[in-house]
Amino acid sequence: MQKPLNKPQRSNPMSLLGVLLILFSMLGFGGAATAQEGIRIAAVVNDEAISLLDLESRIIMAIASSNTKDGAETRRRMAPSILRSLIEERLMLQEARRLGIKVSTTEVENGIALIEKQNGMPSGSLLQFLKSAGVPISTLATRTEAEIGWNKVIGREVLPDIRVSDEEINDAIKSIQANAGKPQYLIAEIYLPINDPSEEGGAKQVANQLFEQLKNGASFPRIARNFSNSPSSATGGDLGWLSYGQVNPEISAIIKAMKPGQVSLPIRTVGGYYIVMLRNLRVNPGLGSNETTLGLSQFHMSFSNGASEAEKNEKRARLVSMSSAASSCEELKIASAKAGSPLSGSLGKVKLSSLPQKMKMELASLPVGKISNPLETGGGLAVIMVCSRQEGKTNMDEVKKNIEEKIKIGRLGVAAAGYLRGLKREAFVDVRL
Repeated sequence: MQKPLNKPQRSNPMSLLGVLLILFSMLGFGGAATAQEGIRIAAVVNDEAISLLDLESRIIMAIASSNTKDGAETRRRMAPSILRSLIEERLMLQEARRLGIKVSTTEVENGIALIEKQNGMPSGSLLQFLKSAGVPISTLATRTEAEIGWNKVIGREVLPDIRVSDEEINDAIKSIQANAGKPQYLIAEIYLPINDPSEEGGAKQVANQLFEQLKNGASFPRIARNFSNSPSSATGGDLGWLSYGQVNPEISAIIKAMKPGQVSLPIRTVGGYYIVMLRNLRVNPGLGSNETTLGLSQFHMSFSNGASEAEKNEKRARLVSMSSAASSCEELKIASAKAGSPLSGSLGKVKLSSLPQKMKMELASLPVGKISNPLETGGGLAVIMVCSRQEGKTNMDEVKKNIEEKIKIGRLGVAAAGYLRGLKREAFVDVRL
């Protein structure tokens, strides 16, 4: 899969962060670098140089596109992760060239257009925005070329070797079925790795600063795209829907306590710092339960206007007491008729996916003939019983295909990261002034 670059190898005795302490003094003071500073070399990757101007242009682009507050301290903190990204991109482009893989101008233009579309920007506005911020167009074009080229490398060199067995697919199906009706989390991440103990302080500072920017309204996807060192950065940090057991154990308890839209404080893990955003929460639909249709009946008790907590608690206790003996929707109807509640009775047949989130969470796995916990609804409280349940039909061939693709994508990300680590080990990388 990976072949030697046939380049002279030399390990850098100083950590990247340590070398950059000298470089930091040249960044972020009074705008753009001078022409003389711009042509100075920040790093050499095999036989190619990354100039100080390349580094500063990328920092300015990251600040502008993520709506981060500019300043000398901001630039100093960003420099290590930005330079690391530039070094990795050079390695990606070099590997694509070595393999004879080319990226056309049209592909780069389409890639930039896709970024605009993902961010809801009019066509051509991104380049104009960067131009107004003083960022050379080549800065974005080079990054886009590296991403496209690397995807082609991985698609050709790694993807064909990834296999998913029938047993793995069946195990995944069992897991989905076991988690049906349980909470599922839509998560996005920002990951700042720590590859050397000397990088701890700098990574923590960057993580804290990014958190402050997010707290002040900066775009999470844009921050993730510019600063996260994870395969998910290409999609703004999006990890998709995950069940509790699929979340990194070091952050799962934190996710469980969050509300949709919340962003976590930086989380220190074995590999580095994470900042996670809980984008949304839902009931795990299982294999096909998005189309589940429920026949529902309720026993409702109204509140008076401005009801106190004491009144609500009293109504809650009465509701539970009067409905607890019911074991069918007919019995629940009789119990509610005795209470004289005009809002009680059949709710008809409804799709589970159409219900409010809290009600959906309560009813997703509630058996037929069982009563829910009291729910606040319609100016009062209600217990709801599932009278019937009709599961949607599931196309198992489609399910298996989707599961196989998801497993492949996960393994592809891990394999791609390993491929890049191998390129780094074999490369000549010299960080200097």
